[in-house]
Amino acid sequence: MSRRAQLLQRVEVLAVTAAPGGQRLLHFALVQAVCGTEALGRFANDLSIAMMLGLFSAVGWSALVLARVPVAAAGQSAAVMLGLARGAGLFTLLACLGLPLLAWGGWVFEPGWTALLLAGWTAYTLARHYGLALACYRRLLVLETALVVLLVAGLGLFGDGRPWLAYAALAVPTALFGAVAVALLATRARGGDARLPAGSLRTASEQAALNFVSGGMSMVLVPCTVQVAGAAYGGLVALIGSLTSVLLLFPRALSFNALPALARVVHHQGVDEVRSVLGSLRRNLLRVNSGLSLLAVAAWGVLVWQGQRADFALAGASAIFLLQLASFYVGQLVLPEANYLQTVEETRLPLRVNVLSLILFVLACGGVMAIVPPGADAVIGLFSVLLGATLTRNLLLRRAVLRRAPEVFA
Repeated sequence: MSRRAQLLQRVEVLAVTAAPGGQRLLHFALVQAVCGTEALGRFANDLSIAMMLGLFSAVGWSALVLARVPVAAAGQSAAVMLGLARGAGLFTLLACLGLPLLAWGGWVFEPGWTALLLAGWTAYTLARHYGLALACYRRLLVLETALVVLLVAGLGLFGDGRPWLAYAALAVPTALFGAVAVALLATRARGGDARLPAGSLRTASEQAALNFVSGGMSMVLVPCTVQVAGAAYGGLVALIGSLTSVLLLFPRALSFNALPALARVVHHQGVDEVRSVLGSLRRNLLRVNSGLSLLAVAAWGVLVWQGQRADFALAGASAIFLLQLASFYVGQLVLPEANYLQTVEETRLPLRVNVLSLILFVLACGGVMAIVPPGADAVIGLFSVLLGATLTRNLLLRRAVLRRAPEVFA
């Protein structure tokens, strides 16, 4: 492969990686502009619930897609994918059963649309990972582009005065795409073995649980915010969270690109070389995160100064933004430690740290919701808890890594 082809492939991979975060930020901005902040808060609340349930229907099974499809026998990738899609469909159905109870408890506004969002997002996520497993980056870009066009057309042309289109603009295209994809897989898989190997359900559940304990803190913030301060603050938090998710792409890309070199020195060279690679990664992350944070603060200041966004003028909005940004910054400080653990295939240690941090976070959030009066102060309390929990997780992980590899991190 020529250097030009390699560069083009890297650009395609980066575009495909960034697409979900950019699409979600665009979706939230369109909903806020067309339907209002209240509608955005309700939609973001239900989307957060759908994505939390989707950790089990989509993310856990997507991990199996990446593990099994690339190593499938010639001509069997469609059959393997069809079997995994059936398992994901079963988990999606089971996840939807809890939505009426969540709606009864006031945590979901539109259970029917949320179920369709869950089904569509599951299909979309599985399709993305199938394309990634087969390295079909250009086809994935076509899919992402088509989804964005339909999203913009649906909300831009018909969204005014129809808040339900915030759900339909994403749920309907992805659900229809999922139905077509399953039909095509069934056609191509004829004669193949689409049965799931023993233990697949358990493995998918374990992968989903791993993702939940690592990302659960940020995912519950929008629903908790809606409970303590209403849909308007939920919309604000959703927009800030989407911005942060885009910022995360850059340090994560740095971290991911450093893994091959780190793996080589860990397995074939000495401690000094490992410390050197990790030190270089830490310095690069510090520079990138500092630059991104300063840029984000400047952009926020300009938007607030212009005064054209009513949601940014909500009481405590700037404090919420700064707390979220601080949590983002602090969370990236232990990426070198996480990279090392991934390189040496240590999974139990970060799992224990993440579970303990999540438990402390949930307990502290429950305390804030029970003690602090509803409103801006309660939301600021929730984000203060997020920052505290992130710092605690960093300290716990750093301490655990020092015990695991003192010669590297001392």
